[in-house]
Amino acid sequence: MNKAIALVASSFLILLLASPTVFATDYTVGDASGWTLEVDYTKWVAGKDFKVGDTLTFKYSPSFHQLDEVSESDFNGCNPSKPIRNHRDGNTKITLSKAGRFFFFCPIGNHCSRSMKLAVTVRA
Repeated sequence: MNKAIALVASSFLILLLASPTVFATDYTVGDASGWTLEVDYTKWVAGKDFKVGDTLTFKYSPSFHQLDEVSESDFNGCNPSKPIRNHRDGNTKITLSKAGRFFFFCPIGNHCSRSMKLAVTVRA
């Protein structure tokens, strides 16, 4: 019986060692600049590989900015009237919980039309 348990345990250990380890990444949107008018978010997102489980952290001054998650059509038209979610805390963490496209912008004044907007594609 002890040989069977040892065989099962060693087989399980080999399986764990052979499996790839998956780590979620926490992206600070805009890096050190944060969520502001000073960043080109199209360039910031280029080359990044967002996966389910990753997080986006938006750091901003709630006196000047907010964060809306919106539909693609509202994103394209900078329409703040129907946000999926609105955040105003200045340190918003969004967990990317499923694959697909996600859209964010600042709904204050003309900030969205001045390119304070971010679209990300998340893969499984």
